[in-house]
Amino acid sequence: MNGSITILSCGPGLKNLPALQDEIFAGIEVLAGGRALLSALAAFAGEKVVLAADSAKAVATLCQLAARGRRILVLASGDALFHGIGGTFARLPAERRRDFALRIIPGPTAFQGLFAFLQKPWEAARFFSLHQGGALPAREIISARLAVVYGGGRRNAARLAAELLEIFPEQERRPAVLAENLGLAGERIVSSNLAAIAALACGPLSFLVLLEDEAGTERPFLALGLEDAFFAPENGLITHPEIRAAALAKLRLPPSGVLWDIGAGSGSVGLEAAGLRPEMRVFGLEKKAERVARIRTTMQKLGLANYGISLGSAPAGMKLLPPPARIFIGGGGEQLPLIMEQAFAALVSGGRMVVAAVTMEALQQLIAWRPEACREAVQIAVSRLTGLAGRYRFMKSDNPVYLFVFVKEIGL
Repeated sequence: MNGSITILSCGPGLKNLPALQDEIFAGIEVLAGGRALLSALAAFAGEKVVLAADSAKAVATLCQLAARGRRILVLASGDALFHGIGGTFARLPAERRRDFALRIIPGPTAFQGLFAFLQKPWEAARFFSLHQGGALPAREIISARLAVVYGGGRRNAARLAAELLEIFPEQERRPAVLAENLGLAGERIVSSNLAAIAALACGPLSFLVLLEDEAGTERPFLALGLEDAFFAPENGLITHPEIRAAALAKLRLPPSGVLWDIGAGSGSVGLEAAGLRPEMRVFGLEKKAERVARIRTTMQKLGLANYGISLGSAPAGMKLLPPPARIFIGGGGEQLPLIMEQAFAALVSGGRMVVAAVTMEALQQLIAWRPEACREAVQIAVSRLTGLAGRYRFMKSDNPVYLFVFVKEIGL
């Protein structure tokens, strides 16, 4: 006989269990949940499974028990389908779920309970979960008018506040709230600012809320057209802001997907793309270790979580990257035709590739390469205001840059 798995959303603590709990608990043989929730039901006489950091292992165990006919109740804090174990079960392949019945019971999330306590509307909130670790999307969090950030054992709410201030120290007065152990023993809610919360001690069952700053502390500006010096370029070798803006426009960045930045150099194009499209995954490839180190430093300054840089040469290093929807190539030298060919082959159908060139030799290569795929070519000449002899000003021209746009038609 097949068993069953019922996932009960407990809201912020067991005190918020729904009225039908007697029906839910009837016939349950195995009880699973975090230690705090299980300890609140110490009287349960059946088998208990602790859901710890390795949730995948626990889910596999519960599926095996259910396939053997056991009736299981999983206690989930908040709502099980909001960054919870309910989503893990719901995403299981159909063949793994056919041996048992799955039922998910909704409940209020912890943040809903907190906002009710604070008497603040939350329709404008953006939500971030770092419960499983990963890079901190600091720029996105700070840019949000209202942000809810779930922490965990690796990063509690105080640590999250400290990390945000390491990247954006000017945000120290930003109004914030620390919520810990909501609905459980030791519940604590602290309303203060980021600097004060960063100095607190708290446990893993905590999350951080950044409130709208009525005092008007400036949030991060648009990651477009940053000054060259921001990227600490080597010997001034960088794609200048005006060319970057044009290249990003020609790429027509989608909301998500993968972008390659080949011959990343200072990383300026890929880093600005990552800042503009936080749901995209941007992969830079650069052959010089010192440049890779500078790019990583800049990535930290920008507070980006969706950019990765690899040390390697094209085209060989491209084999390790996931299939791209967009490609920017800012260098290549004599290898440029081979790099373009292999990059274009990896490009998904309908994808776009933008290639920049400065030398006449590279321009000739671009003109000759796959003219049937070339959708556009532009020359951009920028002149800058420059002083002369301390008395005069004139416009000094940069070397022109050529941008070629190639599109991979569907089916190619």
